[in-house]
Amino acid sequence: MMALKKIIVFSLIIYFLILFQTSFLVHFVLLRYLPNLAVIFVLFLSIREKPDEKTALIMSFVGGLLLDAFSAKPFGFYALIFLITSLIIKFLLRKYIRLEISKA
Repeated sequence: MMALKKIIVFSLIIYFLILFQTSFLVHFVLLRYLPNLAVIFVLFLSIREKPDEKTALIMSFVGGLLLDAFSAKPFGFYALIFLITSLIIKFLLRKYIRLEISKA
């Protein structure tokens, strides 16, 4: 039940980040660059969670689908990009980095 609650909260966070990015930040583009807030959030989730959890993978796919709904790219483009990015980060963290994160 806790994982479902976490997924719903993270989905809402990603939705509002994408909404903020596509409706407000487009007016403040610096040097023709617009930061993708959803990618930053998904990367943060992928790096921060434990290697055996799958929440970041689910959130990367959901975030990609939400960004697909707001973009002109073919549907599924961002979902695939986000999912592959999250899988690569999970693989690299599991294979090469051995950190024990303790909750204080």
